[in-house]
Amino acid sequence: MMRKLALLLAGLTLLAAAPAVAQAPGPQPMLTISGLVKQPLRLDAGQLARLASMTLKLNDINSRGDFRGVFWLRGVPLRSLLELAVADKEAGGFNKLTDLAILVRSRDGRQVALSWGEVFHRNPADVIIALDSAPVMPRKSCQACHQPEVFQPWMDQLTRKVGLPKLAVAGDFFSDRSLEGVNHIEVVWPVPAQWGPKQDKLYAPSLRVELPGHSPQEYKSLPALPQQQVQALQVGEGKGFHGNHRLEGVALRDLLRQQKIKADLNSVFVISAPDGYQSLASYGELFLRPAGARIILADRKDGKPIEAGGRFELVFPDDLWADRWVKAVSRVQAVSLAPKARLFVIGMGCGDTSLLSLQALSYLAQAQVLVAPRDIQKRFAFYLHDKQVLFDPMTVGRKPFTPLGTHKKVADRKRLHQAQAAAAERIKKVLAGGRSVAVLDWGDPMVYGSWRWLADFVPKDQLTIVPGMSAFNAGSAALRRDITCQGAVAISDPFTLMKDPELAKQLAAKNATLVVFMGLPKLDQVLAVIKQAYPPQTPAAVVYRAGYAQAERVVSAPLKDLRAELAKVKEDWLGVIFVGPCLR
Repeated sequence: MMRKLALLLAGLTLLAAAPAVAQAPGPQPMLTISGLVKQPLRLDAGQLARLASMTLKLNDINSRGDFRGVFWLRGVPLRSLLELAVADKEAGGFNKLTDLAILVRSRDGRQVALSWGEVFHRNPADVIIALDSAPVMPRKSCQACHQPEVFQPWMDQLTRKVGLPKLAVAGDFFSDRSLEGVNHIEVVWPVPAQWGPKQDKLYAPSLRVELPGHSPQEYKSLPALPQQQVQALQVGEGKGFHGNHRLEGVALRDLLRQQKIKADLNSVFVISAPDGYQSLASYGELFLRPAGARIILADRKDGKPIEAGGRFELVFPDDLWADRWVKAVSRVQAVSLAPKARLFVIGMGCGDTSLLSLQALSYLAQAQVLVAPRDIQKRFAFYLHDKQVLFDPMTVGRKPFTPLGTHKKVADRKRLHQAQAAAAERIKKVLAGGRSVAVLDWGDPMVYGSWRWLADFVPKDQLTIVPGMSAFNAGSAALRRDITCQGAVAISDPFTLMKDPELAKQLAAKNATLVVFMGLPKLDQVLAVIKQAYPPQTPAAVVYRAGYAQAERVVSAPLKDLRAELAKVKEDWLGVIFVGPCLR
């Protein structure tokens, strides 16, 4: 842990001390890192460029045979970025990181999975996030061996624009996982584990293999597959060097192929022992890396059958640490982490862009299509980049300040419902096409959110709500008063108060702090109700433009004088009303 903290401090110091890098005008590529990390990161191209870089050569040829060029790529090791983010399993239980997966996503919605081990237990230069590329041009003409219609498309690939940032995995034989246009990295725990029952001698009598769409297979001995023999140095992070061993068995990927495992760059394989020790391998490192053939389930060690620690041992002979080795393997479980189209409702905060949460940025990175008001599109353009905006929700649904019964005519209500239904269908069509949609809302979407009309057309279990900073929170901070000093706080809209004046009287009787959203357009009616409930000398205030550092303003006065003070301010919408003895 001390080593990780030192790396974190060193990296942050580097970011702070490095000279400014000239950047092209317009939105810059943004990379976010989230998930099981203590320090979520949001880095733009300039900040990434200031980190220590490495260079590798990539033959960009995928498993379908498509030639995409040969390039020198320079960038930041993925390991360095994750060390800055400091991965941690806060849930407890099995606390080693050997069974974590790393999901890397691109701006167009593609995703690939890597194992923690292939990033952290190998050399850092094997996996980088590339920021610059340069083609490797052939020195001789190809005309002697191929006609122009053959070699010219290959030459065209060398001059194409590479989508940066780019994930480059040097050890893969095919470049299927070398993803372009990377914008999000997430650390996940596919199968959270707990320590199993303590055994006097760790032992597993058999191995169970579980693959999606297949019946589980039980092995008491290894099947008749090609035998593999590896020489491995056992060096653990904890106990150091523990010998030079010769192990014999079958390749894990051969065992999986025998069961007809489907190709899936988002599949991972969790390997566990009876005591809860777990390890993880990715589909890519097993099936795309030539070294994947050397990851074996061994049943013999140093010329003798493995008996003391169970029938089988999983061995990663090319890892620089042996912590992914698993003794007494009892289970191999395949898990697909393939992305699914999802609908997010994201709170963008109540004011300055600095109030945007890291969680909001994380979900923004996962969405390919946005539903966003023009104001949010403009102010948050730096974070939205070139994502498609489907429509502005404020042109469709009920605005947050409009009561449900405003449209009294049946025809008006029918037209409104039809417009909302049509807008919801547009969102559903995008989701059905496999792309995720993010609906962007002001403040906290669960506090008088402008998106609420959509809930009438979309099942709640399809929604992921991402909280944001509410004007209630920012306004309370601006007042610099403990508005909970009497214990009770009530948030209301003006229409509820005007419809039920007794509610305000009940709150006043308990000395509760009353907070009114959207009250300025109905200010006189709202204050009339409040004055009937709270004593004239009760402290009251309006926080204008809560959360906007340069425009935020607090107007305070006894309740009886508040209206006269507010008349001096030219603002009839962005303000939150606070009333109660706690403001004294």
